[in-house]
Amino acid sequence: MIQIEPTVTQVSSEIPMTYYHLNAGEGKPLLLFFHGYSDAAQAFLKRAFPSLNQRYEILAVNGLFPVPQKKDNVWKQAFAWYFADFSSNSVLIHPQVSAKAVTHLIEKLDLAERPKILIGFSQGGFFLPFIFPKLKNVKHLIAIGAAYREQDYDTKLSVPLDALHGDQDEIIPIELAEKSFKALSKNINPHGKFHQFAGLGHTMNDEARAWLKTRIEEIL
Repeated sequence: MIQIEPTVTQVSSEIPMTYYHLNAGEGKPLLLFFHGYSDAAQAFLKRAFPSLNQRYEILAVNGLFPVPQKKDNVWKQAFAWYFADFSSNSVLIHPQVSAKAVTHLIEKLDLAERPKILIGFSQGGFFLPFIFPKLKNVKHLIAIGAAYREQDYDTKLSVPLDALHGDQDEIIPIELAEKSFKALSKNINPHGKFHQFAGLGHTMNDEARAWLKTRIEEIL
């Protein structure tokens, strides 16, 4: 068979974004939620912050790229923030594409100046350092069940990125998460802290939710 090679070029197109915008109110601090790979905004919001505390304006965005999932013979909507080819260790669609789109949405909703916390799960946690430099008035970053690649980030974080991780996580083992977090701490994230939760898998439980609620209250 003749070997053929693809050509890659940049194109611009209008991609619809779906999001959940809750508790709108003048001057409220903003909580921004970024779900994981093959996940969705509503599902992550229910796992992480089910109280939907009225004190905070909440924005939970679905990733730009659909990754439909079939469970019990039923298809569900799921999304991703970027795509990587792990066989060649290359990025097919860079996280910056989503970062620019979400930044535009925040500006369109007139939320750019609000004090805000960014909260990301798994792929959404890895995504946080990509979108952070594009946003104003970010007070803190919180990553849940995520791993990090220090060499992929080109901006030193001027606010802390804290990590929440379960010691029973089978998707991203805690050893990998902690090792990558320590590498991140050397140059990119000098003020962040790694928090380990016993018995927690690749999800949230009551203890983790209580910690997140308290941490948000301390920051904002």
